[in-house]
Amino acid sequence: MRYDITNIAIEDYLSDLMPPRIEPLAALEEQARQQGLSLVGAVQGQLLYLLARSMEARQVLEVGITTGYAAMWLLQALSATGGYLTGIERQPERCELARGVLSRAGLGDKATIHEGEWYNILPTLSGPYDLIFLDILRSVSNVDQATQALEMCVPLLRTGGMLVADNVLCSAQVLEDEEDAPPLVRGIQLFNKAVMSHPQLESVIIPLRDGVAISRKRDT
Repeated sequence: MRYDITNIAIEDYLSDLMPPRIEPLAALEEQARQQGLSLVGAVQGQLLYLLARSMEARQVLEVGITTGYAAMWLLQALSATGGYLTGIERQPERCELARGVLSRAGLGDKATIHEGEWYNILPTLSGPYDLIFLDILRSVSNVDQATQALEMCVPLLRTGGMLVADNVLCSAQVLEDEEDAPPLVRGIQLFNKAVMSHPQLESVIIPLRDGVAISRKRDT
């Protein structure tokens, strides 16, 4: 999927610079091209890997696991620490796809995928997590759910932990006037304001693909 926020030629240039992916990732990229599946892409996958690897993450939570592609990047980092990934996905067919992908990659025993709505499952998790990848902003059903997800994730982060949220620029629709924006876009606009001003977080938003917010939970 292309979002056309940044220069497409630059995105292709950065992608072409990436070294060859391991076979399970390469196979899923090819499947995505053929079937139109949504993936975070190799550059963003490498970002997730580097963040998790640099902080020596042991416990990672992915909210909205979709295909298992991002999970594989994160699990490559977790392999260095013997860590574990917990995923949440509401769509049964996506759960089946992700479980199959991770199993074929030999990573099935390193992850648990909970099937259901994130707002029902998050309260059942105790954490703390070193890194949370929040990838549900484009599927929220009302204007308040994006900020609700933020407030539910922050307590699950350890001090110094990282929250990474995808799709925070929403195909540049966040530039629309807030009063006229559709509920999904309005919700992401509110999320961006909340994440950048959150008293427990220090954050930055970068225009990678559809926009990525990276936050660190403050020490105090």
